Amino acid sequence: MDTSIALLISILLTLLLIRARVNISLSIFAGAAALGLLSVGLSTFEVIFESSTSLHTLHLLALVTAAFTLGYSMEYLGLLKDLQKVIEKIFGELSVAILPLIVGLLPMPGGALLSAVMIRELVGKYKISPENATFINYWFRHVWVTMWPLYPSIIIAAGVVNVDVMSLVLATYPVGIAAMFFAVLSARNLNFKLRIGVRDSVLFIRSSYPIFMVAMLAIALRLDMLITILLSIAVLYIHRRVKIGDLIRILKRTIDVKIVILIFAVMAYRDLILYTNAAEVFFNHLQELHFPFSIASFTLSFIVGFATGIELSYSSIALPLLVAFTGTGTSLIAENVMLVIAGGFLGVMLSPMHLCFALTCEYFRADAEGVYRLLLPPVVGVAVVVAILFIFL
Repeated sequence: MDTSIALLISILLTLLLIRARVNISLSIFAGAAALGLLSVGLSTFEVIFESSTSLHTLHLLALVTAAFTLGYSMEYLGLLKDLQKVIEKIFGELSVAILPLIVGLLPMPGGALLSAVMIRELVGKYKISPENATFINYWFRHVWVTMWPLYPSIIIAAGVVNVDVMSLVLATYPVGIAAMFFAVLSARNLNFKLRIGVRDSVLFIRSSYPIFMVAMLAIALRLDMLITILLSIAVLYIHRRVKIGDLIRILKRTIDVKIVILIFAVMAYRDLILYTNAAEVFFNHLQELHFPFSIASFTLSFIVGFATGIELSYSSIALPLLVAFTGTGTSLIAENVMLVIAGGFLGVMLSPMHLCFALTCEYFRADAEGVYRLLLPPVVGVAVVVAILFIFL
């Protein structure tokens, strides 16, 4: 079978399974298997085995697990609760936006619900409407997704295009900066105050230092991301004198079999696409139809993100299909990667299937249509900024 047809069948199968509420990891594995069996037959299993046992895949698995461990550790050890208190004291009403922004630095599934719980009293205190509270919590929580090196979507994307995490961030950070700009615009009506004393400064540092330690080591010193996260966790555990029982309880939440399967599935899918040359054949067909690669790439990533509502989806499903457009390794094309990631990010942010969107609307009892009216302007704004950057970079 023509590999491009096999590729389209695999995409359709994956999305249908996700829509049928089959776990995304199993859905991607099924899509990968379909691509391989329809194009190269039984060689599929050899490719999957080699992919699953490669050092690249195992390093990626360790990195994602470590990132989740840091987030859950900070929650378990009470750092996030301390952070809530000091941020409200320092920023007043603006803390409704600042708290989701800070919580957004931690890669925690459904993290928007955690930040929603943290700001609920403040929403009532400052008489913020349910729709505005939902929008602020949802948008501020996610502005980091395309530029913060702890996010699994960034880590997986870096693995797919075969570059280190910081190299990928240097390609995608304009999307996050644009999202941040429109976040600031949306918060302009929140009253701002800044009251900070020595005790407040100390409490802020004590409750947030693991996050900024990762940033300092990874961004300033360019250490391997896995090393920086493990060092941050080690310092946190020594500082808080974590016992074996605490560690066991943290790891029970951190080590998720579904995430493990997802990593193996993503890398198997990526390696099968490369092995079958499916992406190259697909883009050759597009070229024959004179269809612009840039529009096709953005649209595919957007559709995958919107259809699944899962941040990992555009890195896991769309990006492996687009490596002929983005390039890989030393041949990476920064503006093309930015366009693909932007499409997926905006698709996920608009998706009614996005768990964070649904949970936050339900938590604040907000009207979803009203939230969408607030959400559309920044989404369009980010898309316009990305288009301008892509054209003129």
